[in-house]
Amino acid sequence: MLFLRLILLYLSIAMVFGGLLYIFASKDALFSFLTAFFSAAIIVLASFKNYKNMVIKRVALLNGEQLDNKDIIDKIDDPYNLYDEVPQYDENKSLKDIIKEEKEELKKNKRALKDVAKDSLRAFNYIRLIAYAILVFGFFALLKSGNLNLFYYLIALAIPSIVAVIFLLNYNR
Repeated sequence: MLFLRLILLYLSIAMVFGGLLYIFASKDALFSFLTAFFSAAIIVLASFKNYKNMVIKRVALLNGEQLDNKDIIDKIDDPYNLYDEVPQYDENKSLKDIIKEEKEELKKNKRALKDVAKDSLRAFNYIRLIAYAILVFGFFALLKSGNLNLFYYLIALAIPSIVAVIFLLNYNR
């Protein structure tokens, strides 16, 4: 329901601003505004949808089993647990034993190429990539045709993000 309301809000804003620009401004302003607004709105909506799916998957995993506290980025940033508060080794062990244990731990935690590819694909949502492509190609198409009005283009890029933040802050009220 939240997603649908945000889409309807974006469409109504595009219609209102598009109508005002059609009446009071040039066609350059209208084309620039609509191209930037719709591509930025699709980016915001795709990001919300992707984040929602990630949260749902995380909750489903939590219901089934206990997850480890470190997320993927922490595992990449600190693979050797150097920044842990509690040392993970016994101080009475010899240095050779500690090194041997660490090598075994590294062999266990080695990530396969399949895991890296799966994690990186989660970060890239195809709808968001298409929206970025529309943004870039729309910019160059407007520039090449001479219809680019940079003032309205930049304003239209900011509006969907601002609307989403205000909408989410006032959603529960």
